[in-house]
Amino acid sequence: MGATTPVPIPDRLDIRSYHPRVNPKLGANLTYYFDSHWGIGAGLTLDWKGMKVHTRVTDVHLTVQEPSLGMLTGYVTGRNRTSVRTLYLVQPLYGSYRFNARWQVRAGIYLAETLNRRFDGNVTDVQIQVQSPLSVERDVAYTTLDYSDEARTFETGLLAGGEFRINRRIGLFADFTWAFTPFFERSVPIHFTMRNIYLALGATFRW
Repeated sequence: MGATTPVPIPDRLDIRSYHPRVNPKLGANLTYYFDSHWGIGAGLTLDWKGMKVHTRVTDVHLTVQEPSLGMLTGYVTGRNRTSVRTLYLVQPLYGSYRFNARWQVRAGIYLAETLNRRFDGNVTDVQIQVQSPLSVERDVAYTTLDYSDEARTFETGLLAGGEFRINRRIGLFADFTWAFTPFFERSVPIHFTMRNIYLALGATFRW
């Protein structure tokens, strides 16, 4: 669970509700230990990331699609619903430390290629200050937005986590990732930079 979000969250975004998606994580890691404690590792995983969020936006610069007026760019006020769905092929690279046979922690970086990406939503009860070529205020009931094509195709970031071994085969893990690179690759009409920040909880199987 997590979010594609600006940090810190601007005052112009009032979060009304947040809904994490079911985000599977499937892959394999290989760790080589130099001694009883220290090691290095790498892996390859498929990571699904996504969420839904309902906000009240106030004077946020956006490009929206209005059914009768077409594309409008300006400062938008209204009730926004945003949906994010992405799939990444991820290569983690990390250092690992074992406290004992059961507990270990790791930290490093990850490289991720975007296999599928969606960032879209709608705004209702919209007031938009359009500024091309003259400043005109419009009130519309419903608009949509879709910035999927502007989403970054390659991402890097920080990872940190740990694992607890229940027995020789089965373990539980937690991994936290924070993207270094912004979510959007090209310039989009949003005032703030958005990044992927996610926490994964799951189980491991060791051969």
